[in-house]
This record gives sequence, C-alpha cells and structure tokens, in this order.
Amino acid sequence: MPGLTRIASLATAIMLAVALGACGPKDSAAKNDYVKQVNAAQTQFASAATRVKQQITKESSPRQDRRSLARFVSTIDALVARLGAIKVPDDVRAQHRRLVAVMAGHAKEVSQITATMGLASTAELEDVQRKLSAATIAVNANLSAATDSINTKLRAG
Repeated sequence: MPGLTRIASLATAIMLAVALGACGPKDSAAKNDYVKQVNAAQTQFASAATRVKQQITKESSPRQDRRSLARFVSTIDALVARLGAIKVPDDVRAQHRRLVAVMAGHAKEVSQITATMGLASTAELEDVQRKLSAATIAVNANLSAATDSINTKLRAG
C-alpha cells in the first residue's frame, strides 16, 4: 500500500507547515499551544498510517487486513475526538472544523472500504486496494488544503 506511506509522509509535512504557520511576530501562547496539539494529533495519525501499511501485506489475510483497518479507523476516530477537544483560536475555528471533518470523513470512507474486504477473488481484492489508495490520495489533498488554510489564518493573525 504505497499510498499509506505517502499519507505518513504528508502528515509529517503538514505538522511542519502548521508549526511554521504559527511562527512570527504575532504568535501567542494560545496559538502555540494549538499548534502543539494539532502536531501531536498529526503525529498519531502518521504513526497509525505507517503501522497499517506495515500490517497489510500480500501475506496477510483479508481478516487480518480488516482488523488492521478497523484499528486504523479507531485511531482516526480517537484523533477526531482529540482534535475536537482542542481549544481553537478564534481566527481558525472554521478551518479547524474543516480539518476535523476531513479526518472524520476519512474514517468513514476507510470503514466503508473495509466492509468489502472479505471478498474472495483477486480482482475484487485489487479493487479494494485501489479504493484505499484513492481514499489516501484524497485525504492527503484535503488535509493539505485544510492545513494551508489554518496556516494562512495563523500567519495573518
């Protein structure tokens, strides 16, 4: 699952982008705390994505893959809750909601894809892998856009 490797790399890049977004003459303790918490959540996400990539192999069974993906979804759900509990600076509330929505949407999509993984044929399993790869690409783009929006607001504030 090369897409999951990209997601882990992108999550790391996003963390750095958010951290850079809060730096500057106008940054405050609240913004720095916000950035720290978002970075910690992004690190958790990147670790989970890497773990899933390592667990889903040609040798793993569909049942094992479903369990790995179910754990990944649970991690994303915990991440969504964690992001939802963060005290968000007023100037990035809408952008933060978008970030949370992107993560929640990804959990839902991975759950839906996981539900089809008991399929027996190679063609059907390859289709599931393509869907997971497409979901990964989409979440990468959406996370990047959400984070860019947060960075823009934090720099302006």
